[in-house]
Amino acid sequence: MKKLFLVILIIIGFFFISGCVTEQNEGTIISLKNLSADKGLYHSSENVNLTAVIYSKSDLGNVTVIATGINGRLNEKKILNLKTGVNEIYFNYKLPRCNVCGGISEGDYNLSCRVIYENTTAEKSITINIQQ
Repeated sequence: MKKLFLVILIIIGFFFISGCVTEQNEGTIISLKNLSADKGLYHSSENVNLTAVIYSKSDLGNVTVIATGINGRLNEKKILNLKTGVNEIYFNYKLPRCNVCGGISEGDYNLSCRVIYENTTAEKSITINIQQ
């Protein structure tokens, strides 16, 4: 009886290791897989190109994607239709000048992306550095 119990435990363990038991978030309709900028160091007045990689379990309409950051200066919203699978969404933002008049100082700044569909929200953040 102990051997049978041990064999059953080994089989269950094998299913977990091999991935036959699915993750709990598999039922998630939409997820934000990655957020990236085209580089990590920027200078004043340069363009920041953000790419959000969104996975959609099915074709979805009216998905809200919001990019924010740089002390509230970046605040861009898109309402999109996504296709099943991987979708890449692009944001382009021209940085202000780095000085007192431009309103930002040199340093690290967080950029965030939030994806909203019905009652599901996914979010990721990255940090970029801005110099004069």
